[in-house]
Amino acid sequence: MPHAPLVSPGPPLTPAERQRYARQISLEQVGDLGQRRLAAARVLMVGAGGLGSPVLTALAAAGVGTIGIVDSDSVEVSNLHRQTIYTMTDLAEPKAVAAAAALRARNPLIEVVAHQVRLTSDTVDALVSGYDIVVDGTDNFAARHLAHDAAAAQHKPYVWGSVLRFDGLVTTFWVDGPDGGTRLDDLFPSTPGPDEAETCAMAGVLGSVCAGVGAMMASETLKLIVGFGEPLFGRLLVLDGLDASWREVPYGATPTAASTGGPEASARPHDTSHSEVEPHPVAPPSAPPANDEVSSTELAALLADRQAGRADFVLVDIREPWEREIVAIDGSALVPMAQLLSDQARAVMEPADRVILYCHHGTRSEYARDVLRDNGWSTVTHLAGGIDDWARRVEPDKPRY
Repeated sequence: MPHAPLVSPGPPLTPAERQRYARQISLEQVGDLGQRRLAAARVLMVGAGGLGSPVLTALAAAGVGTIGIVDSDSVEVSNLHRQTIYTMTDLAEPKAVAAAAALRARNPLIEVVAHQVRLTSDTVDALVSGYDIVVDGTDNFAARHLAHDAAAAQHKPYVWGSVLRFDGLVTTFWVDGPDGGTRLDDLFPSTPGPDEAETCAMAGVLGSVCAGVGAMMASETLKLIVGFGEPLFGRLLVLDGLDASWREVPYGATPTAASTGGPEASARPHDTSHSEVEPHPVAPPSAPPANDEVSSTELAALLADRQAGRADFVLVDIREPWEREIVAIDGSALVPMAQLLSDQARAVMEPADRVILYCHHGTRSEYARDVLRDNGWSTVTHLAGGIDDWARRVEPDKPRY
């Protein structure tokens, strides 16, 4: 669907600008007018790390007139394998300052503003107010929500990306977008706690994956500014760096309680009345509940039913192989999250199967449940609290990590 340009064109291009951006201006979708829009645009990049590096260099090279960089960290040697905007001479320097200097050296025709501040509820509104669009490459949910909510309150687009290990995600949220707009909560209705959300420091990341995801984020930003192409409204791009594939997962506005069967249908069950699993009575063949989650005690009863032939479902572990080596639930099959929609995964769980997913704390499996539902699986749920809750409630002798 065609969309209006986000930014009005600036003054006529100078001879230096025409020469520098000649190959971009020759694109029919950009042209002289589009390049003037880029020159007049103001983009705020939140986070100058693994994603910020490719985004910033691409936007500066494309001629975005004003680029703001928000980052309060300093450059460390462990950053350099993926944060390619920095060199050894930048070690211990503030990232915002070092990145700004690098961009100015690459393109003296643009303005770069270093915001060496931490993104907080006290600083975010003023930062966002000075720009047309927010691009977020941070690695924690607290900062993402701050940046997104400020952009939404000011009716500005918010381009978001994330990377972990060999995988990446990219999408664009905008409350003023088509079909009622999209928000971060549409994709992540619940926010994991600090002990649930993995980071690159914990799990690692391949630097080239950052480059691929960052390039897509920069392209989204340029499309919005100039007004060409199809932005990722309501579409999540998923990069699997291991099998070299991009997949698209649709998402939309978060359903209301009325459309999901009321608050009871989405509430997380917490069974604190018994520390042991009670015997499951003899009953007709059972199946995983139709609601969004199952508790550890419910899953234990279902597994007992399956062993006795009273239930038929597939229990799927979506963690990484190294996690499964530490601990796993007996009777489960391994399908790492990056392979969720692959042919190998369908050999384990067909769309017609009843499926229960689990991960470490329930965050990844909740997301994976929604992905499968959007791609043809009709009966799929997940284990609330993940295997960590299982080990606490059902099998306390199992290791926790």
